[in-house]
Amino acid sequence: MRHLPSFAGSIALFVCIPMSVQAQAVVGESNSLSAQFAYTFAPSGKIVSSSSGDDSPFDDAVPSVPVFVHTFHLGAQYTTPIRGLAIEAGLPLVGVELGEDSFMHYPVRGEYDDGDLHWTPTDLRVGLRYQIMAIEQHMGLAFHLATSIPVADYPTQGFAAPGQHLMALHLGASIARTLEPAVPNLYFQVGYEFSKRERVDVDDATEEFSRDYSDAELEIGYFLPAGFTLAAIANLRLHHGGVEYARLIHYSRSVIEHHDELADEDVLMAGGDLGYDVTEDFSAVLHTRFFLWGNNTRNQNLFGLSAQYRFF
Repeated sequence: MRHLPSFAGSIALFVCIPMSVQAQAVVGESNSLSAQFAYTFAPSGKIVSSSSGDDSPFDDAVPSVPVFVHTFHLGAQYTTPIRGLAIEAGLPLVGVELGEDSFMHYPVRGEYDDGDLHWTPTDLRVGLRYQIMAIEQHMGLAFHLATSIPVADYPTQGFAAPGQHLMALHLGASIARTLEPAVPNLYFQVGYEFSKRERVDVDDATEEFSRDYSDAELEIGYFLPAGFTLAAIANLRLHHGGVEYARLIHYSRSVIEHHDELADEDVLMAGGDLGYDVTEDFSAVLHTRFFLWGNNTRNQNLFGLSAQYRFF
């Protein structure tokens, strides 16, 4: 039986929602070092303020806002000599470009909303992951704790803002299992992460809004012959409070000016991964995610490629 997916088996692909569930239920062998590289392209054409209507999944939207996001993600994982305990780190380099047909961002123009492609590192994420090893034969169960810290003074307002520049604490768990012995090559993986973030401290009005959110991920995959793996994956992000774009004019001026940082952003995406184990130490994965539903977010689709190499 092939091993359950681990570090590069499930890559979080949210771009403006930078790290998803981190659904990795298996951490790998003790005293090993792996490096990861990923690239994601995320085009979008509108801002979806509400998808709750009956006529169309995009019936309350701000059209003609073409945004193109490129993300290079560099990551590493060291599995310590303590069995099941891994140290992880990752840093995205984000490039954003606003299309020519867009109108001016309300109420102020964003610093990156000039039509050029702008690059910046965003938030460094460092954390620990611990796998419960007693059930590792056909199942993986892991818990993780991480923090993310902005490492650059990137803009947070505008259509082409690369992030929200907020420190966060992340706590989550993931579980994976094969259907051994009934269908030994079929597996599922489920993950959840809660992110506790600092509030936007412009004034008392902006500090009223929670910036916390939850991520969930479901993956169902199959180990194919010749080292290939095919998986169907759904990602859900729900914010626990924030600004609703449909009610934007009812907020105070400071909240309106900082609505990009305060958005009550919800999004559901689904797609798939196609992985290939080139060697025992090197693997590559093609990723796709398609926008299905959302509130106060972009209707972006994601297309990506990731690779992982284990040095020892």
